[in-house]
Amino acid sequence: MKIVLISNSVKEGMAGSYSRGFLELNEKAEIIDDDKLYKESVFLARNKYLHHLFWRFLASFFQKRLIERIVSEKPDLIFIFKGWLVKPKTMLEIKKELPSVKLFNLNTDNPFNTWHHSNSNSWIIKSIPLYDAYFTWGKFLVEPILKAGAKRAGYLACGYDSYLHHPVSINEKEKEFYGSDIAFIGSWDEEREVWLEYLKDYDLKIWGNAWQKAPKLKKNWQRRAVSSEEFSKVCSASKIVINVLRKQNMPAHNMRTFEVPACKGFMLSTRTEEQKGFFKEAEEADYFSNPEELKEKIDFYLKNNELRQKIAAAGYKRLLNSNYSYTDRAKEVIEIYKNIKND
Repeated sequence: MKIVLISNSVKEGMAGSYSRGFLELNEKAEIIDDDKLYKESVFLARNKYLHHLFWRFLASFFQKRLIERIVSEKPDLIFIFKGWLVKPKTMLEIKKELPSVKLFNLNTDNPFNTWHHSNSNSWIIKSIPLYDAYFTWGKFLVEPILKAGAKRAGYLACGYDSYLHHPVSINEKEKEFYGSDIAFIGSWDEEREVWLEYLKDYDLKIWGNAWQKAPKLKKNWQRRAVSSEEFSKVCSASKIVINVLRKQNMPAHNMRTFEVPACKGFMLSTRTEEQKGFFKEAEEADYFSNPEELKEKIDFYLKNNELRQKIAAAGYKRLLNSNYSYTDRAKEVIEIYKNIKND
C-alpha cells in the first residue's frame, strides 16, 4: 500500500506524525508539501500581502503541478490535511487520472468556520462530497459534515507522537531557563490573552509567537516559540502547564490534550467531557471552567507538589496504556481504507 499525504512537511506537523505512524505500520508514506509546491508554482505567492489578497487566483497555478506530482506517485490512498489550496475540480481530475485511488481528508479545523481562508473556504466545503472518507477531530462536527454531503464522516481524535513529545531529563541550568510555576505554550490570540491575564502576577512563562499584541503580558512572554525537544523540556521543567481550548475546539479537545501528558507534564485544561474521558479529572489531569476556578486550582496544586506529580505520572501511564498515539490513529485510517477499497 502506498499513501501520499498532502500537507506541509514540517516535522512538528500532524502530517509528519501520521507519516511516521504509517511507516511504523510498514506502509509506504510520503508527504507532498502543498504550501511549498504552491510557492514554487508562482513566485508572487511568496509575498504574504499578495497571497492574502489573491490566493485563489495564485492557487490556480498550483493545481496542475499538484496533479502531476500525485499521478507520478501512483498512490493507493491520498490523505489530504484540510486541503484549503485544493480546488474541487482538481480532486475530480485526480480521480479521473487514478480511478482506483481513495481520497481521505482530515480537517484539523472546523470546515464551517470561514473566518479566514486558510481555516476554511468554499473550496473546502464544496469538496466534502468528493472524498471517500472525511475525518474530524470533533464528534460534534460529524453530523454537519454528513449533512454537507460526505459519503462517510468519522471521528479521529488528536494524539501524541513519541518522536516529538516524551519525558526528558533536564539539568539545573535548563530547569532555570525552561521552568516556571505555570507555563503556557502556544501563539497569541484574543481568547488566550484574556485567560492568561488573570495569571500575569504568578510565575508564568508564555512560549509562543505574536504575544507582543498582549502588552499586559510583556514580562511573561519569552519572545520565542518552543517545539519538539524544547516543548518536552518546558513540560518537564514547569509545575503546571495550562491548556486553553479555543471556542473552535469546544466542547472537544486539542493537540495539547495529549502532548502535555506525553511529556509527563501536569496538565490543567479547560474542562470538557471529552477530555475527561481521555484523562480522569483530578486523577490523571485537572480542569477548570472559569477564571476563579483556574486560580483556585493553581494555588492548590502549587502547594501540593506530591499530589501534582502523582497526577502527572498517572496521566502519562494512562497515555501509554491507551490507543492515543498517531500510530494508533494511522491504524484506524488503514482499517477504514481496507473496508472501502473495493467500493
